[in-house]
Formats: sequence, structure tokens, C-alpha cells
Amino acid sequence: MPVLIELDEKLITRVDEAAENLHKSRLDFINETLQEALWRQEIEEKERRTIESYRRFPQQPEEYEIWQNEQVWEDE
Repeated sequence: MPVLIELDEKLITRVDEAAENLHKSRLDFINETLQEALWRQEIEEKERRTIESYRRFPQQPEEYEIWQNEQVWEDE
């Protein structure tokens, strides 16, 4: 679906340079960059929810103590 957006001229110049350096079209570069930004946003949201969950329901010692003896510690 075609969408018309207005971008700052300096930004377009930088986008064109980056796309050229990667041997991509402007459209491919913008599409891939937007998809990557959305993916990062999803990851950050999942991390935020995980952190919030651990704040509300902290891990209890009995959940991890049983594994402490199983850990391998190497000498440095």
C-alpha cells in the first residue's frame, strides 16, 4: 500500500547514503529499518513485562537454590 510521508531533506540524504552503502533501494532500506524498529519495540515491551512480573512475583530461593550445586564455575 503506497503511503506518502514527508521527511526532512537531511534525513533523506542520510537514508539514501545508507541505502547505497548497503546496495539497497531507499524503499527496501526504509521498510527493513521500520521492521527492525518495530521488532525492537516488541522485544522491549516483552522485557518490560517480564521485569514487571518479577517485581510483582519475585523469584523465591527454593526456585533456584536446588540448581546452585549444578552450576559449573571455571577458574579464571
